[in-house]
Amino acid sequence: MMEIEDIIAEKIIARTKGLIPYDINVMNKKGIVVASTDASRMGLVHKGASWVIEHQQVLTVDHASTRYLAGAKPGVNLPIEYQGNCIGVVGITGDPERVCELGALLKMTAELLVEQSREKDAALLLSVEKENYLKRLVTGQLDDATAKAGLKRLPLTFRYPALCVTLTPHSPAHCYQQKLDLTPTLDLSVNGLFFFSQESGLTLILEAKSTLNAKIAQVASLLAQPLTIGVGCAVESLSGLALSYATATAALQFGLPEQACELPTPAAHQTAWYSYDSHKEKIIISSLAQGWHLDELTKEYRALTAQDPHGALRLTLQTLMSSSVDMTTCAHRLNIHRNTLRNRLDKIQQITGVDYKQLDQLFRLYLGKIILD
Repeated sequence: MMEIEDIIAEKIIARTKGLIPYDINVMNKKGIVVASTDASRMGLVHKGASWVIEHQQVLTVDHASTRYLAGAKPGVNLPIEYQGNCIGVVGITGDPERVCELGALLKMTAELLVEQSREKDAALLLSVEKENYLKRLVTGQLDDATAKAGLKRLPLTFRYPALCVTLTPHSPAHCYQQKLDLTPTLDLSVNGLFFFSQESGLTLILEAKSTLNAKIAQVASLLAQPLTIGVGCAVESLSGLALSYATATAALQFGLPEQACELPTPAAHQTAWYSYDSHKEKIIISSLAQGWHLDELTKEYRALTAQDPHGALRLTLQTLMSSSVDMTTCAHRLNIHRNTLRNRLDKIQQITGVDYKQLDQLFRLYLGKIILD
């Protein structure tokens, strides 16, 4: 059954001892004094409180009545009630004619503190439940029916297109320790659509709209430390959020920082922004190509890089691919003669062994560029 906690009992004493010039006691449902302005009464059984708990009524103890209640002192004892139940007793020691008028104030203060504490606990539990739901949702651990049921129960509202944004601070563990302080502000800022992780920091689920950067900047300023930010792909459904989270994570691991997406944060809190959509091919291929596969896909381009200190040959390769392998367009874009272009391509072939006239070979060389550059 519900009972007043020691920490709440101590808060009642702390809040009222300066207002009431008498000793105050708080007793639990066993009638034991768990908080008091009189240290000598701590841990003792309060007979008057036991009577209040049994009868759920106010008990006034005058000097004559103390002979019938072992260890009792004159004063008034009142039930602390929450949702219709007596969860403890609060008492004032002193002449009943003087302290009884203060009883209602003391009881009201005690019950208000209990209610505030319960509301805070309920809000914290709801916040934890939302976080756990979102973590399971974006990591693909919920089937469609379970995901929709949780959405209604919590409740949470997504606006589409939506995307996941992961903000990884320099110290993710420190960020995780700050979550209790940050949660109320984040609740207001992003409507509860966020969760913390000791490994990656903070993940937001935001509507993909024109104010996205401003919203991310607002949250980044709360973390107040250098960040790397991964932005996933935009999706149109609840089930798609797992893809958005996966791409945000992959962007952080394999993407390139965006120069055009600097956030308006203080210089001391610089950010690196990684967008999945801006480097989709690189991120996908890099995440798939590991070990010997990676070595095989990149060996020709690594050879080219080693013998192209000024980057002219790599620029030529890039321009050729972006020109759909059209020699005339490529030469025009590079502002060089077709013969100069052919000479450069021949040199690329000589270094890498790749025949630029064979599209499959040229594409393999270009894959190396996508992965490594």
